[in-house]
Amino acid sequence: MNCTRIFALIALLGLASELPAASNGSANVSSACATVEFMGKMISLNILLPADYDDINALYDMQDSLAELNLLVCQPVILTGYSRGNSRYNNGSLISTDLYHDAWYYRDGQVVFAEPGEDSTIYYPNGRVMAHHWMHGDQAIFWPNGSLATNYFWAFDVTWYYPDAQIITYESGYSGGRWFYPFPRLDGGIGQEVISSEWGTEDESFSYLNFTATGSLFTSRERIRRKLIFDDFELLDVPGVLLLITRLYQYGDIAKDYAPADINITGVPF
Repeated sequence: MNCTRIFALIALLGLASELPAASNGSANVSSACATVEFMGKMISLNILLPADYDDINALYDMQDSLAELNLLVCQPVILTGYSRGNSRYNNGSLISTDLYHDAWYYRDGQVVFAEPGEDSTIYYPNGRVMAHHWMHGDQAIFWPNGSLATNYFWAFDVTWYYPDAQIITYESGYSGGRWFYPFPRLDGGIGQEVISSEWGTEDESFSYLNFTATGSLFTSRERIRRKLIFDDFELLDVPGVLLLITRLYQYGDIAKDYAPADINITGVPF
C-alpha cells in the first residue's frame, strides 16, 4: 500500500513538473500563430497593392503556403500530444519535430523560424526575411517582395512604406496623423493623395475614392465614424488598418482567416 502511494506521489510530482513546460510551449505556439496572422496581413496587402515588378502569381503561392500552415497548426482549437510532433502537410512533409520548441517549416522545406515564441528571424515562404529579430519591438519589417515596410515595428511616430516604397504615414501610432493613398495627388499637385490629415479621429474628414460607370475616379469628403475611429495603440498596427481601408473599396483578402480558432464565439448576438 505504501509503495502504491509512493508511486502515485512520484507520478503526481512528475506531472506537476511538466505543467509549466507545457504551459510555456502552448504560449510559444500562440505567439508563433500571432506571427503567422501578421504575416498573413503583409502578404494580403502585397497582393492588393503590389509594386510594378512584383510577381503576383508568386505572391498567391506564398499566400497558399502560409494558409496551409495556419490551417494545420493555428486553426485547431487544441494541439494534442500527438499532433504537436506529427503535424504534416498534404504533401507529407513535416511542419515541425516539436511545435512547442523546434523550428517550423513551410511545405517546401523553407524554414519559418528557428524556434516559436523566441527572438528569431522570421522568413516568408519565398525565403525573404520579414524580420531579423521578431521579438524586439523596434525592428525593421519587410514586405514579401523584399521592400522595407518600416525601420521600427510597433513604435510610435515612425514612417511606414507601401510595397512600392511610397509613404503610408509618417506618424504611426498617433490618432490624428496624416495617411496617404499609394498614388499621386489627383489634382495634379506634388506628392501623394492624402487619405486624411486627421486619420482615426472621430468626425474628422477623409478622402473617399469614387468610381464612375466608365471607370473614372474622383474623391468625396466623408466623415470618420464608427469602425474608422482608432486610438493610438490600434494605429500601431499599420497593416491591419490598411486592410480596413482596402475593404472600404470591396477589395477581397483572406487575412480574416488567420484569426485564432480558439477565440470565444459564444454569446454573439444575431
